[in-house]
Amino acid sequence: MSPAGTHDAAAPTAAGLHDAGAPGHGGCLHLDPSTREDAARRLKSVRGHVEGVLRMLEDPGVYCVDVMKQVSAVQGALRKVSEAVLRSHVRDHVATAALRGDTEVIVDELMEALKYRA
Repeated sequence: MSPAGTHDAAAPTAAGLHDAGAPGHGGCLHLDPSTREDAARRLKSVRGHVEGVLRMLEDPGVYCVDVMKQVSAVQGALRKVSEAVLRSHVRDHVATAALRGDTEVIVDELMEALKYRA
């Protein structure tokens, strides 16, 4: 990818394993399209849920436990998105790292990503 975030003409395209060898993201490791679409769909649902919680908070008579339940539901939905992306990363990138020769880089990235798990 170029600094502007566009693909360079010489950069490999995502195919098969969604990569072409990639120490440090430069070799086109990508989130697979089905996971990306599923995550986007789930996040749009979360957005609607958050908007619903905001509407609840506009009601001065809202019960605090009801708000807490809805916030917990949003957190659960976000965890599912994170889990799906992590599963995709492990399946498509971690499990194939030895084939690309970037095992250490991918393991380091995985360890970093695991810090963000809720």
